[in-house]
Amino acid sequence: MTTQRSSWALAREAAGLFLTAFGLLGVLAALGALHWAAGLSAAAAGLLTTGILLRPEPDAPRWAHAARVAACIAGYGGLTGCAFALCAPLGWIGISLAVVLAGLQLATGEQKTEGAA
Repeated sequence: MTTQRSSWALAREAAGLFLTAFGLLGVLAALGALHWAAGLSAAAAGLLTTGILLRPEPDAPRWAHAARVAACIAGYGGLTGCAFALCAPLGWIGISLAVVLAGLQLATGEQKTEGAA
């Protein structure tokens, strides 16, 4: 048995999404008015957060996994670029953290397959 949502519930949800989108746009515009790097950093952080939190199922289409990876790369790249624009050592910290994460992934990612061989 399926239940259909009433038109008021759908209208309320649509209005909520509309207000959320325009509120977020207002926040990004206000941050951009303070400094362009602040607005871009907030947008990149949101993109990175979206990529991290939205995990497709293992049997999801290949494009869903590629979209998640692209969102993470674009978000992290945007944050690192803004960090370089503000202060070069902050940018190098961003690059160094990416290298550390890659090293940790390589060091800990293959434990299950080595034990099976």
